[in-house]
Amino acid sequence: MKKFLPIIFFVILLSSCQTDFNISGDFEEVALVHFLLDPSDEYHFLKLNKTFLGEGNANVFAQVADSSYFNHVEAKVQEVVGGNVQREWNLKDTFIDNKEPGAFYYPEQKLYYFKANDLNESALYRLQIEAENGKHVITGETRMVQNFQISAPSATAPINFAEANVPVNGYRNQPIRFSKGNAAVFNVTFKFRYKETKDSGSEIKEITWNVDDVTAADAPTSEVVVFARGETFYELLRNRIPVDNDVLRREVENIEILVTAGTEDLNTYILVNQPSSSITQNKPEFSNVEGGMGIFSSRTTRSLFKQDFMPPNIRALNVNSTRELCQGPYTVQLNFCSNIPTDIGQGYSFVCN
Repeated sequence: MKKFLPIIFFVILLSSCQTDFNISGDFEEVALVHFLLDPSDEYHFLKLNKTFLGEGNANVFAQVADSSYFNHVEAKVQEVVGGNVQREWNLKDTFIDNKEPGAFYYPEQKLYYFKANDLNESALYRLQIEAENGKHVITGETRMVQNFQISAPSATAPINFAEANVPVNGYRNQPIRFSKGNAAVFNVTFKFRYKETKDSGSEIKEITWNVDDVTAADAPTSEVVVFARGETFYELLRNRIPVDNDVLRREVENIEILVTAGTEDLNTYILVNQPSSSITQNKPEFSNVEGGMGIFSSRTTRSLFKQDFMPPNIRALNVNSTRELCQGPYTVQLNFCSNIPTDIGQGYSFVCN
């Protein structure tokens, strides 16, 4: 069941005879769940915490590693097709050290996981958690994202960010098209990888570009179109890649377009957890788990990978976009050049020496 719980800020009025009260007297420990299944992942991680309250400085005991963790947890995920359980996974615990600095203990955090690289997109998945020997019983279920695919650009079409004469004709915006399926929210990301060569050797580096976030409501048809702005692409590279006199050359290695689609529950969870612009700060909290608060949902990621060059004539960036990368005003100082055989054969001025 989905729950919307209003956060109410209120004032407690005390008469002159009420001088003492215990703020922790009505405290109730609550399980906090964050769990997203993705069939494109091999490992699936559950983040499970608890609310806590103690005497003294909350900022101090928030930095104690186990303040927000349960001591004993049993968790499992069931795959249900046609009302029958097809598979079941018991989650194991692990510690990873990627938690960002903040009010709570970091960088290590405790997670629970199971391994499966073949989740069924037509199945229903059920989550069952028992914490502290049954003190907390948390359940939830989610459907997977279905019928979601990238349709453009095609696997053989190069990315087009620039016209032949940019000062006159301007930059191009590359359309990215994909079907909605039953998803409600989408994120489009570019990963631009390049090879950087110095006297000491070569290294592959990566720039991630968050192109756009859209919802199914933004698209009136069954297809969503997002535009990656060409000028923004070159500006991003200028701002993210340092000018370095020790760099002999940089070359495009590959470009990967990633589109991640999430469920309606995930979209709602994201919306209600955005910062409020209201002066009253009165907004709902959303949860789709029973016995706790949080989210158990799913997302799916589709990838379109474009190698810098694949014979006989498939390339990641078209000729005009490559020329702009190597010689355009935004990125000319970054020492990009082309080692693509067809560019060398044409004798273009932006090929590597």
